[in-house]
Amino acid sequence: ERWIFTLNCTDALNMAIKGLIRPGDHVITTDLEHNSVSRPLRALEKAGVISLSRIASDEGYINPQDVRDALTPKTSLIAMTHASNVLGTVQPIEAVAKIAREADILMLVDAAQSAGVVPIDLKSTPIDLLVFPGHKCLFGPTGTGALYVGPRTDGKLRPWREGGTG
Repeated sequence: ERWIFTLNCTDALNMAIKGLIRPGDHVITTDLEHNSVSRPLRALEKAGVISLSRIASDEGYINPQDVRDALTPKTSLIAMTHASNVLGTVQPIEAVAKIAREADILMLVDAAQSAGVVPIDLKSTPIDLLVFPGHKCLFGPTGTGALYVGPRTDGKLRPWREGGTG
C-alpha cells in the first residue's frame, strides 16, 4: 500500500516533490543532487513558489549539522541523494533522517545509485519518501521506477498529474 510504481526515477521524484510542496515552503537539498532533484526544485524556486537552501558538500560528503543549521520555520522537506552518481560517496541519511524527524519535516531520499547495493532499512531509518529506478542495480527493465510513501506523508501527497478514465 505504500509503493507507487512509476515511469522511472525522475517521474517518481517529480511526483514526490511537486506533490508535497506548497507555496511559501522552504526546502533543503544538497550540491550533490542529480538533475532529477535539482531541476524541479530550481524551477519551483525560480517561479517564486519555494525558497531553497543547498547544503555544500565537503570532499563529497554532507555534514548533518549543516542540514540542522539550514532549518527554518517554513522548512517542509529535505531532499537528498543517498549516493552521488558522480563521486560514489554515500551520504549519512540516517543522521539526516533523525534531524528531519525531530523537526517534524519530511525527508525524501533519491536512492537511484544505491538501491540494491547499499542496504536501506525503512523500519530503522525514518525516511518518509524513497525513490529509485528499476533498471540500475535492481536489474529491472528501463522505464520503471518506484516511490515509497511512508506513513507521515498520509494526506499530504497530492496528485501532480491527472488524466485517463480507468
